[in-house]
Amino acid sequence: MPRALLGRSRLVGIALGSILCLMVAPWSGPRLQAQQQGQLYISVLDAQGAPVTDLEAGDISVQVDDADAKIVKLEPVSKPMKLTVMIDNGQATSNSLANLRTSLKGFFESIPADVETSLLTTAPQPRWIVRPTKDRQQLLKGVDLIAPDSGAALFFDALVEAGNRVDKDKSDHLPVFMMLASDIGRNSSAMDKEWERLQKQVIQRAITVHFVILHSGGERVGAVAGALQTEVGLALTKMSGGRYENIAANTRLTTLLPEFAQQITQSNLRQTHQYRVTFERQGKDTKGAAQKISAGISRLRIGVLPMLSVDGHMPVGAP
Repeated sequence: MPRALLGRSRLVGIALGSILCLMVAPWSGPRLQAQQQGQLYISVLDAQGAPVTDLEAGDISVQVDDADAKIVKLEPVSKPMKLTVMIDNGQATSNSLANLRTSLKGFFESIPADVETSLLTTAPQPRWIVRPTKDRQQLLKGVDLIAPDSGAALFFDALVEAGNRVDKDKSDHLPVFMMLASDIGRNSSAMDKEWERLQKQVIQRAITVHFVILHSGGERVGAVAGALQTEVGLALTKMSGGRYENIAANTRLTTLLPEFAQQITQSNLRQTHQYRVTFERQGKDTKGAAQKISAGISRLRIGVLPMLSVDGHMPVGAP
């Protein structure tokens, strides 16, 4: 079993009204010192859910530890998303492959066309079905290429493979992992050092991990019985702001995967339509203490739905 659970280096705040607040740990980014500049990211949607694209510096206020900060710069930025979908095609899903394919097609049809997406299966080992593409038809054709396998899936190895690919991709993007696992599995490389590296990748590269575990009720392989999948899934979704679901019936996938697609779409909307706020606070060195950063939207913007992040990563919670 993986042992170490690393702390999260970034937090996201979402407002109920027009005030947002988050705590920034002392090691999560550049510390504000006397007259030192800091940055945060803010996404604002109007009451209809459309991005607000005409914000001005005067619309925003920032406070650090309850002290007013000066807004130095407000600039629109886009943080594109890259999505990796990992599917258990082993024993747990072999008898429901038609339903799985239908559910996946509904999922891909709901993902924005500008999101680069890839697809891989996890049994008997990770195998790329569709390499990163924005071609929806290629993805839909790839779904039909998913073949059942009698072996147990290597879900952890797939996560490691996807994490290593993110490390090699130096482009400015925010990765998303969508994992469909089952309680039937084996893992040849669930080692502590790989678990620690995977967690670091999630934190440092701002990866959002969504996780679904399908309980088959059938024969288990070895002594896994879904324990490792549950532990890893819960840990990664909590760490990354993703969503975890544990289901007993594969028919639930027909409605569940489109729900995930809706969340991913909302996150992509915010991350590709946000502002980077550069601010400066006059004051003494905080000497490593955690900092409370809050941001406000002017009264003229009442009714908008803002979201705040220290790195542009804005996972959207479950509906």
